[in-house]
Amino acid sequence: MKKAFTLVELLVAVVLLTLLIGTALFSYRQVLLNIAKAERSTFNEILKVHQVRTSIESMQHYVVDDYNQFSQPMQKLHLFFKGNEHYFQFITLNPTLSNTPSLASYECKDETLLYTEEPLYGKIDVNRPEFLEQSSTLVYWDNLDFCSFSYAQHSKFFATLDNTIPSSVNMEFREKNSKKIAIFTNIKSDNNLSTGEIYELLYGE
Repeated sequence: MKKAFTLVELLVAVVLLTLLIGTALFSYRQVLLNIAKAERSTFNEILKVHQVRTSIESMQHYVVDDYNQFSQPMQKLHLFFKGNEHYFQFITLNPTLSNTPSLASYECKDETLLYTEEPLYGKIDVNRPEFLEQSSTLVYWDNLDFCSFSYAQHSKFFATLDNTIPSSVNMEFREKNSKKIAIFTNIKSDNNLSTGEIYELLYGE
């Protein structure tokens, strides 16, 4: 007489098989979620670095309309940059939050790397550009335990630089319990550009 499976044994086998399949599917789903999260995090990091570099590398002189001693209209070229170890302010042709030349800054503040932007030819005084209270801001990185900037000019690095566009900017910061991140950006600004060429870059005329 052949021994057969009883109904109880069959039910136990089905239950065990169902539990194994459920556990495998759950683990597989968690692995997929972790991979997607890592890829999303990596993509976001790459995007942030790209945005930072794009805004900095397009740092430029800028032009305002002025009058000469004979009250004739003229285009006056301004050179603008303010920077120290924890803050720098500049004019960018490729801002992050708008599509017009803007006053922009990066600042190490309250354990964050903060970006601020204000359109240059809007409500601010172009002769003395300063941010408005409602200027747009963006937090790029937070939870930082270290953040510092330095600037290269004529093959030398400086902790402070004013009223001259640097040849490159180096940003270094570290998230807590993480490795240090460095963003080195060369400035594409050509100091040999004429006022007219810079005016064309700014206004597209």
